[in-house]
Amino acid sequence: MKTLQEIQDNYLAIDFFLSMSCNKDCHYCTSYTLEMRNLTVDMDFLKQTLEYFKNYKIRICLLGGEPGLIKNLDDVINEIKKYPNFVCSVLSNSFIRKRYPHILEDEDILYVEHNILDFYENEVKMLGNFDFVPENDKNNYNVVVRTPNYFKYKDNHPEVLKKLDHKNTMWKAFNGRSKEFTDVIQADEIDRKMCAAFPMVPVIDFEKKHIVHCSKKFANNTELSRAFPLTQKNVDDMMNFRLFKYENYCKTCTEFVQPKGHFPMRKYAKVLTESERMQEELEPIDDN
Repeated sequence: MKTLQEIQDNYLAIDFFLSMSCNKDCHYCTSYTLEMRNLTVDMDFLKQTLEYFKNYKIRICLLGGEPGLIKNLDDVINEIKKYPNFVCSVLSNSFIRKRYPHILEDEDILYVEHNILDFYENEVKMLGNFDFVPENDKNNYNVVVRTPNYFKYKDNHPEVLKKLDHKNTMWKAFNGRSKEFTDVIQADEIDRKMCAAFPMVPVIDFEKKHIVHCSKKFANNTELSRAFPLTQKNVDDMMNFRLFKYENYCKTCTEFVQPKGHFPMRKYAKVLTESERMQEELEPIDDN
């Protein structure tokens, strides 16, 4: 079993948006639809996608939407696990526990559960009927979004915070895309440029079957990220920090960005000195 730290240090994260369908409607989420659609993954497309990435060490994050709704999720995971360079991660609102509980018993799958909708004065509203993921050595984690309500009401719920106070809880900055987001402090420009070169989570969109630059500007956002055809060349360029450039939405981004990049600085050297002319040659695909 690989540890979380080992995975974070050695594997580039790629989001596989299997379907945008979700059974919940979190008020700060911008990447879902309540319409039930595309709930069976195209296995031929998946296999071709995995072949494109086979020479790279990547953490494949299965999400959407809610991956627990996917009818052939076991087949998807089994296909991913055939490749020694891949780590499979699943992000769920806890619906996985209802439909695919065995995933939590598989130490080779990084399971991350977003089970708290928000903090309120008199309650902590949950997304499922399960208690929090306890401290464990099976690579199962809670993820808690620090919403404005979290800071306002967290002191009202010491019993909840006590349950979450262990090594298997991740804390996430509030969604800068939410209409409730008011903190417009930006990361330094140099940090946003490094993020643009390879965002924390670029996307493979299984509905439209293409590469999306950034998961933060995706789906229901007012400003959408550039998209590129899913080809071997584009995957190679992406994985070698040559596909993406510093876009207008990067210039106005208010999302949390890792200071000084989230990879070793040597990976960014070419990006920070490369001519804009080479980047301008990349044309996005037309969705129309």
